[in-house]
Amino acid sequence: MYDLLIQNGSVVDGTGSKAYLADVAAVDEEIVAIGKLEGDATRIVDAKGMVVSPGFIDLHTHSDLSFLLDPTAQSKIRQGVTFELAGNCGGSYGAPLEGGALESFKKRVSEYPDNLDVNWKDFGGYLDTIQSAGTTLNLAVQVGHGTVRSCVLGMDSRAPDRDEMNRMKELISESIELGAMGFSTGLFYAPGSYARLEEVIELASIAADHGVIYSTHMRDEGTQNTGLMVAVSEAIEVGRRTGIKVEISHVKCKGPAVWGMAGNILDLVERSRREGIDVAGDQYPYTASSTGLTGGLFPRWSLVGGREATLARIADNGVRGRMLED
Repeated sequence: MYDLLIQNGSVVDGTGSKAYLADVAAVDEEIVAIGKLEGDATRIVDAKGMVVSPGFIDLHTHSDLSFLLDPTAQSKIRQGVTFELAGNCGGSYGAPLEGGALESFKKRVSEYPDNLDVNWKDFGGYLDTIQSAGTTLNLAVQVGHGTVRSCVLGMDSRAPDRDEMNRMKELISESIELGAMGFSTGLFYAPGSYARLEEVIELASIAADHGVIYSTHMRDEGTQNTGLMVAVSEAIEVGRRTGIKVEISHVKCKGPAVWGMAGNILDLVERSRREGIDVAGDQYPYTASSTGLTGGLFPRWSLVGGREATLARIADNGVRGRMLED
């Protein structure tokens, strides 16, 4: 007797094999048989003309707060997504929360139609809140470098002093111990863009000690900052010097100046893997991209000091002109 019997579906099993017609049976939420099956079942689903497959893994999301607004995650579960990795691009918006990160978070949630009860400060409290809400998906969240830096330095464009560095390391370590599954950077975005390589390496070494991954929105994906290949090399260097597993987020060649350089990226990644550096990448299956207004249009110097400081620069005719030029 099966709990669930899905019949007549086209099975895509995730092994790379071609799709094949088969039935799938489950007992106690575990698949127990695949093939031409007979027998009774509590529930029978006729999947003729449909695909039966394992749930999809969405490796790059920003759903950190979405699960608090819609625990059922309808926009994902109806696409077949059953696992998400959030906290990408240096932003773990739900935790940790102190200093500048807390103020930024309060402003963000104040604009939501639903009044969120923010009664946590650390990663454990954040994850407990999501768990209590009863999400339908499996969720892993990384601790974001930009969030941690905002906790300690706000939007200052400078290197941390030793006490500030130690506090950032503490926040990363505490977050991982409380459930964060990785460490991410958004070196294209402020305040992550204010960090030099040595800062990233020192912080990533803490994540490496805990055995989690490092994912990065690189410092450049085109010709806006360091250049594409310099940014790829920087991401790989973090893995080389810390031993951490590196995931290059949404690999792309952004802008006509770097179109056709995908082969260069892949060659560098393959050479690095042959050296023993565990580096990989992910890519979304469409040709557009998406980012925030400040990240896409504003020069990094104009964001120093946070939102109010940026608005003051916009209000100054002379400074605004320089922003437009840059």
